[in-house]
Amino acid sequence: MRRIVVLISFFFSLVLISYFLYVSGQEHTLIFNNIYKDKAESKNIVLKIAGEKDKKISKNRKTVIELKGKQHKFIIESDGQIKEGIVKFSLNKGAEVEIENFMKSENSWIKEIEQY
Repeated sequence: MRRIVVLISFFFSLVLISYFLYVSGQEHTLIFNNIYKDKAESKNIVLKIAGEKDKKISKNRKTVIELKGKQHKFIIESDGQIKEGIVKFSLNKGAEVEIENFMKSENSWIKEIEQY
Protein backbone atom coordinates (compact mmCIF):
# COMPACT_ATOMS: atom_id res chain seq x y z
CA MET A 1 0.00 0.00 0.00
CA ARG A 2 2.78 2.40 0.89
CA ARG A 3 4.43 1.77 -2.46
CA ILE A 4 1.24 2.75 -4.33
CA VAL A 5 0.96 6.00 -2.35
CA VAL A 6 4.58 6.86 -3.14
CA LEU A 7 4.06 6.16 -6.87
CA ILE A 8 0.86 8.22 -7.02
CA SER A 9 2.47 11.16 -5.22
CA PHE A 10 5.51 10.93 -7.53
CA PHE A 11 3.34 11.05 -10.68
CA PHE A 12 1.22 13.86 -9.25
CA SER A 13 4.31 15.95 -8.47
CA LEU A 14 5.73 15.16 -11.93
CA VAL A 15 2.54 16.42 -13.61
CA LEU A 16 2.50 19.54 -11.44
CA ILE A 17 6.14 20.39 -12.23
CA SER A 18 5.57 19.73 -15.95
CA TYR A 19 2.58 22.08 -16.02
CA PHE A 20 4.54 24.82 -14.23
CA LEU A 21 7.47 24.51 -16.65
CA TYR A 22 5.12 24.57 -19.65
CA VAL A 23 3.30 27.71 -18.51
CA SER A 24 6.39 29.64 -17.39
CA GLY A 25 8.50 28.74 -20.42
CA GLN A 26 5.93 29.26 -23.16
CA GLU A 27 6.94 31.74 -25.82
CA HIS A 28 4.48 34.49 -26.76
CA THR A 29 4.41 36.83 -29.75
CA LEU A 30 4.21 40.55 -28.97
CA ILE A 31 3.58 42.96 -31.86
CA PHE A 32 4.15 46.70 -31.50
CA ASN A 33 2.14 48.59 -34.12
CA ASN A 34 3.50 52.11 -34.71
CA ILE A 35 1.13 52.82 -37.62
CA TYR A 36 -1.07 55.82 -36.85
CA LYS A 37 -4.42 56.58 -38.51
CA ASP A 38 -3.09 60.01 -39.49
CA LYS A 39 0.33 59.07 -40.87
CA ALA A 40 1.70 62.60 -40.32
CA GLU A 41 1.33 62.18 -36.52
CA SER A 42 3.49 59.03 -36.39
CA LYS A 43 6.81 59.34 -34.51
CA ASN A 44 9.96 57.28 -34.13
CA ILE A 45 9.99 55.46 -30.80
CA VAL A 46 12.44 53.51 -28.64
CA LEU A 47 11.10 50.35 -27.00
CA LYS A 48 12.70 48.96 -23.83
CA ILE A 49 11.83 45.54 -22.43
CA ALA A 50 13.70 43.94 -19.53
CA GLY A 51 16.09 41.29 -20.79
CA GLU A 52 15.97 42.51 -24.42
CA LYS A 53 18.03 45.00 -26.39
CA ASP A 54 16.42 48.41 -26.93
CA LYS A 55 14.52 48.50 -30.22
CA LYS A 56 13.97 51.54 -32.39
CA ILE A 57 10.70 51.47 -34.30
CA SER A 58 10.46 53.84 -37.24
CA LYS A 59 7.40 55.81 -38.24
CA ASN A 60 4.53 53.73 -39.64
CA ARG A 61 6.21 50.37 -38.96
CA LYS A 62 5.51 47.25 -36.90
CA THR A 63 7.92 45.09 -34.95
CA VAL A 64 7.50 41.55 -33.63
CA ILE A 65 9.13 40.31 -30.43
CA GLU A 66 9.10 36.76 -29.06
CA LEU A 67 9.01 36.68 -25.24
CA LYS A 68 8.95 33.89 -22.67
CA GLY A 69 6.86 34.22 -19.54
CA LYS A 70 3.37 35.38 -18.60
CA GLN A 71 3.92 39.07 -17.85
CA HIS A 72 6.31 41.71 -19.17
CA LYS A 73 6.92 45.36 -18.39
CA PHE A 74 7.90 47.68 -21.24
CA ILE A 75 8.86 51.36 -21.61
CA ILE A 76 8.26 53.49 -24.69
CA GLU A 77 10.20 56.71 -25.29
CA SER A 78 9.02 59.16 -27.93
CA ASP A 79 10.17 62.79 -28.27
CA GLY A 80 11.16 62.98 -24.59
CA GLN A 81 7.87 61.44 -23.44
CA ILE A 82 8.25 58.20 -21.45
CA LYS A 83 5.36 55.78 -20.79
CA GLU A 84 5.39 52.43 -19.03
CA GLY A 85 3.07 49.52 -19.64
CA ILE A 86 2.54 45.92 -18.63
CA VAL A 87 1.48 43.08 -20.91
CA LYS A 88 -0.04 39.92 -19.42
CA PHE A 89 -0.41 36.87 -21.63
CA SER A 90 -3.03 34.14 -21.47
CA LEU A 91 -2.10 30.57 -22.31
CA ASN A 92 -1.47 30.14 -26.08
CA LYS A 93 -2.16 33.82 -26.78
CA GLY A 94 -0.09 36.71 -28.10
CA ALA A 95 -0.75 40.43 -28.06
CA GLU A 96 -0.64 43.49 -30.30
CA VAL A 97 0.06 46.91 -28.78
CA GLU A 98 -1.31 49.93 -30.65
CA ILE A 99 1.28 52.65 -29.95
CA GLU A 100 -1.08 55.48 -30.97
CA ASN A 101 -3.75 54.44 -28.44
CA PHE A 102 -1.13 53.64 -25.76
CA MET A 103 0.51 57.07 -26.00
CA LYS A 104 -2.92 58.78 -25.81
CA SER A 105 -3.83 56.65 -22.73
CA GLU A 106 -6.90 55.13 -24.36
CA ASN A 107 -8.40 51.91 -22.99
CA SER A 108 -8.13 49.88 -26.21
CA TRP A 109 -4.34 49.93 -26.62
CA ILE A 110 -3.82 46.16 -26.40
CA LYS A 111 -5.43 43.45 -28.48
CA GLU A 112 -5.12 39.74 -27.76
CA ILE A 113 -4.24 37.55 -30.77
CA GLU A 114 -4.29 33.80 -31.32
CA GLN A 115 -0.86 32.24 -30.92
CA TYR A 116 -1.31 28.90 -32.68
